[in-house]
Amino acid sequence: MPLLWKDFAVPAREAVLNPDFKELVRQKLRLKDGDIQNVSVKKKSLDARKKSKIVYHFQLRLDVENEQSLLKEFPHLEQLKESVVGSPMDGVQTEGWKPRHKPLIIGSGPAGIFTALSLQEIGISSHIIERGEPVGKRLKTVNALRSKGIFDPESNFCFGEGGAGTFSDGKLTCGRNHPLIRYIFNKFSEFGGPENLLYDAHPHIGTDYLLKIATQMRSYLSSAGCDFSFGKIFKGFTQGHAHARYLVELNDGTKIPTDHLILAVGHSARDTYQKLYDSGLAMAPKPFAIGARIEHPQDLINEIQFGQCHYLPAAEYKLTARAGERGIWTFCMCPGGHLMPTPAQPEHLAINGMSYHARNSGFANAAVVVNVLREDFYRSHPLDGMHFQAKLEHRAFKRGGGDYFSPAQGLRDFVAGRETKGSLKSTYKPGVRSERLDTLLPEFVSNSLKVALQSYDQRMRGYLSDSA
Repeated sequence: MPLLWKDFAVPAREAVLNPDFKELVRQKLRLKDGDIQNVSVKKKSLDARKKSKIVYHFQLRLDVENEQSLLKEFPHLEQLKESVVGSPMDGVQTEGWKPRHKPLIIGSGPAGIFTALSLQEIGISSHIIERGEPVGKRLKTVNALRSKGIFDPESNFCFGEGGAGTFSDGKLTCGRNHPLIRYIFNKFSEFGGPENLLYDAHPHIGTDYLLKIATQMRSYLSSAGCDFSFGKIFKGFTQGHAHARYLVELNDGTKIPTDHLILAVGHSARDTYQKLYDSGLAMAPKPFAIGARIEHPQDLINEIQFGQCHYLPAAEYKLTARAGERGIWTFCMCPGGHLMPTPAQPEHLAINGMSYHARNSGFANAAVVVNVLREDFYRSHPLDGMHFQAKLEHRAFKRGGGDYFSPAQGLRDFVAGRETKGSLKSTYKPGVRSERLDTLLPEFVSNSLKVALQSYDQRMRGYLSDSA
C-alpha cells in the first residue's frame, strides 16, 4: 500500500526550482537507492503568512519498500487512503432505460456539457442546442468586440460554445468537500487541462486551455453520438404530445420532440427567462450581488502579499467586509489577468475578468461586490432583479460613451468621490474613459464599497493605491 507524507514543506525558492522529491524523501527517510519506486505530488499549497519564510506545503504519495517499518519509525507518515471519485450517475437506475428521443439540452456551458458527459457515461447520447458559435468562430467574434467595438447579441463572451466559462480565469474552487469535485477535475484533465489542476490547492486552468478543452469535449461527445446545433435559439416548448412529452421550438421554426428537456441557459439569457415566465413556468426572485472590477499592477499585489520574494507566481487575494447589514467581498480574482466586455444585450455593459494559464498580463483584477437585498429591487414581479441589472448595465454603457468603452475611475478618487484626472492604464479593451463610478452605481453599492475598500487597505497595506 502507498504511504502519504501529509506535510512536506519546501522553501519557496527551492520549490520553484523543481526539487527532486524522490531524492529528498530518500535522504529524509534514510533509505537506499531503489527502496523508493515512485514519489508523486497529491496536493500543493503556498504559505506566505510569514514573508521572511515563505514555503510550499506538499502532500506526497510514496511507493516504497517496507511500508510497515517506515510507519513505525516515522509518525508523520500514514497509510494512503485513496479518495473516492463519484459520478453524477451513481445510484441512478438505468437498466433497460432507452429514451424514445435524445434528451435535449439547451445551452453548451459547463452545466449543459457536464450533463451531456454524465448521460454519455450510461450510454445516452443527447442533443445540445446553443445560440452562439463554436469556439473557433466565437473567438473571432469576441475579438471583434474588443478591437472594434462590434457586438454580436447571439455570440459573445456570454453566449457560445462553453458558455461564459470559456473566457474566464478557469479557477476551480469550492467551499465543500464532495466526491463530484474530483470527478470535475478529472474530466477537465482528461480533455486537455494542465497537470497541476489535479494537485494545486487553488487549481487554475486559464482561457487558453479552456478553449481547447471545450473543443475536445465536443469532439468526444460528437463521436459518441451526440448532436450539436449552433446558432439556434430556444423559443419555447409545448407539452403532452402523443409521441413525446415536449415539443421544443427553435428560432428557425424547427420543432424537436423529446421526453427530457434540460434548461442550462446560464445567467445572461434574459430573453429566455422572459419567455419561460410568459409560458407559465414558476419563478421566484432571489438575491444577487453587484459591484465593480478593481485592477492593480500585479507587481504591487505581489509586493503586498510576498514582500521581496520575486520568483513566486502572480499573487492572489480574497477579502471580505461588512457595511451594516450588507456583505462585501472579492470575487473571481484574476492574477495576471485581463478585463473583458461581457454584455449579453446590445447597448449594455458588464465586465468580467479572465487569465491565460501563464497569468502574465502584468495586472491583477478582482470583482468587489455588494449583496443586493430583495427589498432593493423587488416590487411585484419575479424578474424585477433581472430588470434592475439590465437598467444598470445600460447606464454603464451610456456613461462609457456608447461604444463599449468602459467608465473607469481611480480607486482613491472613487473613495474620495471625485473625478479622475489624466490617463488610466487598464487591460480592458476596447478601452476606458474617466467617469464617476461612485455616481454611476446605486448609492448603497458605492457607499458599501467605500467602507470595504478602506477596510481592505488596513489588511493589505497599499491596496488603496494611485495606480489602482
